[in-house]
Amino acid sequence: MEKERRRWYKKGLNLTIVAIVLLAIGSGVIFASNQSIDKDALITYGFFKKQIDQLESYINSRINELNTKINKVSNTTSNNAEVAQLQKQLSTLTLELEKLKKQVSDLETKIKGQNQAQGQSKSGFTSTKGYEVIKLPKGKVIVFDASTEFIVRVGKAISIVPKGTSIIDLTAAKDIGNGVQLPANHLLLVVKGDGRGFKAVNDVWVIVNGGYKIK
Repeated sequence: MEKERRRWYKKGLNLTIVAIVLLAIGSGVIFASNQSIDKDALITYGFFKKQIDQLESYINSRINELNTKINKVSNTTSNNAEVAQLQKQLSTLTLELEKLKKQVSDLETKIKGQNQAQGQSKSGFTSTKGYEVIKLPKGKVIVFDASTEFIVRVGKAISIVPKGTSIIDLTAAKDIGNGVQLPANHLLLVVKGDGRGFKAVNDVWVIVNGGYKIK
């Protein structure tokens, strides 16, 4: 009876170990297949870190639980082979966890680096994080990257638009050509980063969502 109980106990413990190892390996495969992080991915570093911390905490708790069970088995049975087998499986699990931690660490470094470099794109445009208020001093020119939205809040801004193009006034549903004073509090859109923007006649406060460059 005792022998049968230990056999089923061992079987259940082995299934638990296999499940956790598969979880660790599966996560590792997922992380490895996403080494290239898209700068437009809809995920924040904080969210990513929280999920990883929860996964790591869960796996560590399972390892501690297995250690406790191994110690209990060691104290209640003289079957050294059984204990040795459990310890070997636990070592395998621990090794997989270390590999997972290394992959997570590499990804964290990559994401942090991208977050730090996010403000400056290859084309030289500064990218906002959502809608940001920017002050453009008198006499300065601001040009916008493709798909950038902006709203002139305070000051006189004269449009700068290449020939044959326009700034779209989404509020008034019309196009704005070159040399026109931009209306205040209108949502404006630049569809291409080809030099479209405005010059500040006096100090201008503008809300920008997207990329911009001040000259």
